[in-house]
Amino acid sequence: MVALVLGSACRSTVDSRTATAEAIEAGDWSAATRELEPRARAGDALAQTALAAAHFSGQGAPRDAALAAQWYEKAARQGEARAQYSLAVMLERGEGVARDEALAAEWYGRAAEQGHAGAQNNLGLMYGEGRGVARDDARGFELLNQAAAQGLVEARYAVGLMFARGQGVERDEVAAATWVAGAAERGLPQAQAQYGLMLLEGRGVARDVEAAVTWLRRAAEQGLASAQAQLGIALARGVGAPTDPGEAERWLRAAAAQEFVAAQVALALSLLGRDDEAASREAAELFERASQRGDAVAQDNFSLLLLRGRGVEQDPAAAAHWARRAAEQGLASAQARLGAMYEHGRGVERDEVAAFAWYTLAQAQDPTARERREKLAARLSSEQIERADALRREWRDAASKRAE
Repeated sequence: MVALVLGSACRSTVDSRTATAEAIEAGDWSAATRELEPRARAGDALAQTALAAAHFSGQGAPRDAALAAQWYEKAARQGEARAQYSLAVMLERGEGVARDEALAAEWYGRAAEQGHAGAQNNLGLMYGEGRGVARDDARGFELLNQAAAQGLVEARYAVGLMFARGQGVERDEVAAATWVAGAAERGLPQAQAQYGLMLLEGRGVARDVEAAVTWLRRAAEQGLASAQAQLGIALARGVGAPTDPGEAERWLRAAAAQEFVAAQVALALSLLGRDDEAASREAAELFERASQRGDAVAQDNFSLLLLRGRGVEQDPAAAAHWARRAAEQGLASAQARLGAMYEHGRGVERDEVAAFAWYTLAQAQDPTARERREKLAARLSSEQIERADALRREWRDAASKRAE
C-alpha cells in the first residue's frame, strides 16, 4: 500500500488575490515568503501552513524541517486540515520532529474528519497495520474507501489490496482486480505491477500473460524495482513476450541497483550460467549483498561459491557461516550442505551429531540428506541420536522465534 507524503503546499494555501499568491505565480518564492512571515506571526493559519511548506521544501526559504514542523503545528492547532495532515506525515516519518506514530494518527484523524483524502488514506493504512492505533481492519477499510471516493488513486489501490486479502471486508478477487486496475489505469506504478501479477496468475481477472507483461513494463518504466525484477524474470523465461536475455538483464540490473533482493538473486543466478570468471565475481558480489539483507537463497548460493572458491576466494569457514544462516531459515539445500560440512569437518569442527540433526531437518525435501542421515544412523549410538534430536528441536524452536 502507498502512504502519501509531503509536497509543496504553498499554492493551495494562499488566497489567489493576495500579493503572496501573485509572487508565487511569478515564481518569486523569496518575495512570497517575505509576505507570508508577518501574516504567519500574526496567527494566519493559511500563511503558517504555506510558510511551513516553504521551509519544508526549501523553496523561498532555507530548508528547515524542524521549523516547518513548528509552523505546521501552529496552523494545525487552529484546525487547518492541510497543516494537520502535513504535521502527521512528519511525525509518522520522524522528519523535523521525533517519530511518534500515535500522535501522527491523532493528527491524521483530525484532518480526516474534515475530509482530507490524504489523511484518510494514511490513517486507513495505520489502522490496517496496527501502527499508532490498535489494529482495526474494518475501520481501515472504511477510511480508505472515503479517500477512494474522493478519487485518490493510492486509496483505490489500497482498497483493491484489502479486497484481495479479505482484510476489513469479505475477500473478493474480482473486486480486488477491478479496484487495482482502476488505479493502474490512473498511472500508479504499484497498482500497474500488481495488476500485471493478477493478469499473469489469473486472479480476479482472465489470465492474459501478454497484457501482464505490458502492465509490468509500464510500472518498470516508472522506476518501480519490483516491476523491473518481475519484468526481467518474465523476459528471461519468455513469459508473455519473446525471450530476450539482453533486455531481461537490463531490467534485472535496474532493480538490483535499487537493492531489490529478488533481482540481485535472479541476476546472479543468470550470471553463473556463463563460463566467465568476471561474471562469477559479479554473481558472488550480488549474492553477498542479498545475503546481508537476509535472503536465504542468496545465502545458500554464496555459501556454495565460498566453498568452491568460484568468483570469490575459497573460505570454508565463511561458507559454513552463510550455510547456517540459510539453514536456520528452513532452506533444505543449505541444511543438507551444513550437515555434510559437519560430517566431514569442513569449515567447522567435525561433529556427526550436528550433521545428523541437520540431515534430519533437510530429509523431507532433500533425498541426498535422507540417504546420508541413514548412513550416519547406522554408526551413531542411541544416545547420540537423542542428542541430535534435541539439537534439531532447539534449532527449530529458535528459528520459529526469529520468524515471529
